[in-house]
Amino acid sequence: MLEMREIEAFLAVAEELHFGRAADRLRLSTSRVSNLVRTVERRAGARLFERSSRVVRLTPQGAQLYAGLRAAYIQIERTLEDVRRTGSLGGGVLRAGFSTTLPEKLRAELIDAFESRYPDCRVVASGMPTTDLFRWLGKEWPVDVFVTWMPTDSAPVEPPLHIGQVIHRVSRAVMLGAGHPLAGRDTIDVEELAERGCPVIYPELPLWFGELWAPATTPGGNQVPLRRLPASYVEDVLRLVAEGTLAHLTFASLLDAYDRPGVVVAPLTGLPPMPVRAVWAAGPQEQLAEAFADCAADHATDAGWLTEPVH
Repeated sequence: MLEMREIEAFLAVAEELHFGRAADRLRLSTSRVSNLVRTVERRAGARLFERSSRVVRLTPQGAQLYAGLRAAYIQIERTLEDVRRTGSLGGGVLRAGFSTTLPEKLRAELIDAFESRYPDCRVVASGMPTTDLFRWLGKEWPVDVFVTWMPTDSAPVEPPLHIGQVIHRVSRAVMLGAGHPLAGRDTIDVEELAERGCPVIYPELPLWFGELWAPATTPGGNQVPLRRLPASYVEDVLRLVAEGTLAHLTFASLLDAYDRPGVVVAPLTGLPPMPVRAVWAAGPQEQLAEAFADCAADHATDAGWLTEPVH
């Protein structure tokens, strides 16, 4: 069985393609690194490097071993880091809010991933409207971290808001009343929505956020007739759309979450997918919230959530 120092020496030489630089990186002598690599070659039963006075190259067998050992080494380092983080965080309860219009799988999978990484921690979850994020800023939050639609990695708010990496991207959709002229379409393009002059609800959101949610101008340069209305909750929006000719820009995940008579939701083309991120403010649970955000980003990568948007 290979020892860790032997693995580190092999990986260093494979990446530096130079025994001297690998030795400097590991703070060992060149002869020591050379001996460690020879030990790996004996255990592998194959020559792993082509050596000359000028160049060091991986053999095909060396490249094969590097690919396997590098992946295993990264996993070992990640596990050690998880253990270190768990020790520094200790146990505790994290209050996590999830926007009510997110894809349903996010809540369960992110909680499970976090509690698996930090078995001494527990998550208490709740569903929250997107607009609650902005009501809570500057006040005592009823949650420690909020997973929500967040189209930017920085927010011009006080106190500062911490924004994590993208967890998911969800394609856009449009909500219409069943009697709307476009309600029977399989898909609707935002350019046609603007060209027809269809009024679009502008939710109760700060301008910097609302402009990214419901832009006043389409990518093609058409003006979108926005209507700022008191609509803090999805239920408010559903009522307004069902009662008139208003449209509401939303997300494809809403197709699975809401089914109300008199309202249809159709995929919307022409706007980029909306990112999902974890956000949190400074406070006593800040470290635990950041750990949740990091864990969520790792799970998103492992689960392949970021390879393509939800349609």
